[in-house]
Amino acid sequence: MKYQKTVTLKDGRGCVLRNGTAADAQAVLDIFLLTHEQTDFLASYRDECTHTVEGEAKFLQGQTDSENGIEILAEVDGTLAGLAGISRFSPKSKMRHRADFGISIDKAYWGLGIGHALTAACIECAKAAGYAQIELSVVADNTRAIALYESFGFREYGRNPLGFRSRTGGWQELVEMRLLLDDRVNRQKDAVLFLHGLGGSAEEAAHYRPLFPDCDVIGLDYHGVAPWDAGEQIRDAVLKLCGEYKSVSLIGYSLGAFLAMHADIDALLRRAYFISPVVDMESLILMRMAQDGVTEEDLKEKGTIPSSFGPAYSWAYLCYVRKHPIEWNAPTAILYGEFDHLTPYETIAVFAAAHDASLTVMPGGEHWFHTEAQMQFLDEWLLRERR
Repeated sequence: MKYQKTVTLKDGRGCVLRNGTAADAQAVLDIFLLTHEQTDFLASYRDECTHTVEGEAKFLQGQTDSENGIEILAEVDGTLAGLAGISRFSPKSKMRHRADFGISIDKAYWGLGIGHALTAACIECAKAAGYAQIELSVVADNTRAIALYESFGFREYGRNPLGFRSRTGGWQELVEMRLLLDDRVNRQKDAVLFLHGLGGSAEEAAHYRPLFPDCDVIGLDYHGVAPWDAGEQIRDAVLKLCGEYKSVSLIGYSLGAFLAMHADIDALLRRAYFISPVVDMESLILMRMAQDGVTEEDLKEKGTIPSSFGPAYSWAYLCYVRKHPIEWNAPTAILYGEFDHLTPYETIAVFAAAHDASLTVMPGGEHWFHTEAQMQFLDEWLLRERR
């Protein structure tokens, strides 16, 4: 396959993306060797390489002449900075729909957006070649790469705890990921979107995947804590998933549940699972302000005041939650800890009754479910509620 495109990197420089040819063999071999000594996340070590310039030239030309494979080079100021490619997993009829993806970038060019550009280019070529899915393996500790792949829609479907054995770090777990390119495949599955609480991350979604084995569980790293910012991101994510999957459900943890209820998504959801949801933000803010000795008059005058509990107090935020009471109609199940220090039981009970939500209370539970017993209770609750 052939490909040619120029993109602008984060530092303003241009990056030429193009298919490699036999003439690029030496440069490609050099970058292959370099990248394999710069990181421990690739499949082999530099001293294990048996590639030759002649073999590389044959491979590159073969990819260029192929109808379903390509090796894309990224050049910056005339220098080869990275490589990525796709190739058919197998020519046999049962596996011809699967493309294998690989990428490596010179460490000197990390953080400039080359990985994003190369991945996008390979996805574009895979679609043009008619593949139904792209597959890859990535070391579990390579969180930067996993975040990149997830941003394009790649999802984890399995793990190999003994995938690699590093010379220096011991066993390396491999995460198996795939990107479905055929809507007819995606639309046969359901999606679950996970929204973390304050200080959490999208990576927490991994805990819930075994509980929804027939769904794609996807974490969203929304930015900020304001409903008018995070809410828009959440709605965009749900709308995107609705276009790709048969149905979408939601797991909202604490602040994540509160933001979801201000994202105008309830009509789009099959079901919502709320864990320690914040359902009365006004009362929570006022309680925290009182503990910090902050009055409404002070906050109105100054606009924002630092908090000892987390994000700064904001007059605009307080006004927003007063003017925008929660309106929520999605079928919802709520898990609440008996000793939740952010929301009184009476408040959560009134909310559950008003919104026709099931309410489960864990005796001795806290706002943050973290102990082994608490997590077991949470898991059993989810398994019971999703039936």
